Amino acid sequence: MPDPTHPTDPTPQTRPIDSTRPTDSTRSPLADDIVTSMQRLTTESQKVAQAFATQQGLGHIDLEALLHVMQAERGGDPVTAGRLGELLGVTSGAATGVIDRLERVGHVQRSRDDADRRRVLVRYSDRARAVAGAFFGPLGVMSDEVMSGFDEAELRTVRRFLDGMSAAMAERAREVGRSA
Repeated sequence: MPDPTHPTDPTPQTRPIDSTRPTDSTRSPLADDIVTSMQRLTTESQKVAQAFATQQGLGHIDLEALLHVMQAERGGDPVTAGRLGELLGVTSGAATGVIDRLERVGHVQRSRDDADRRRVLVRYSDRARAVAGAFFGPLGVMSDEVMSGFDEAELRTVRRFLDGMSAAMAERAREVGRSA
């Protein structure tokens, strides 16, 4: 059957055109495959994340907060309680509740900023590192194995693509969040 989204198809009117997809003839034939692969990656990532959250007794927002804390610290700039609330899209009170829960189970620690004692920093705990290392270590080995099949230029391209797609997804999340 002819594909109405493929620009060389002589009979594109045989099926309704999906209005959610571009009809631009410059769209790569690989685009649909890439979207499908991203959807599979997202689904499988969610399954792994949910298994970890369940094992640790964490809710979805707790896990998201823990990831933000870890990423901020890895970037050399520990997150404040207020910034964590912004990243999560919740009130400062709700962010405090999340931090309280994570601190209670030993995943994060609060500390005063040495440069500005008014600021409270939220840091990833040694316990959290150990727990995450035990759970995600095998995935890290598998990821390294996959990435070893790519040269540095290809990895830079993949990183650029993923950064761009993450930014697009974040923008869409903000849009739908504002309308909700």
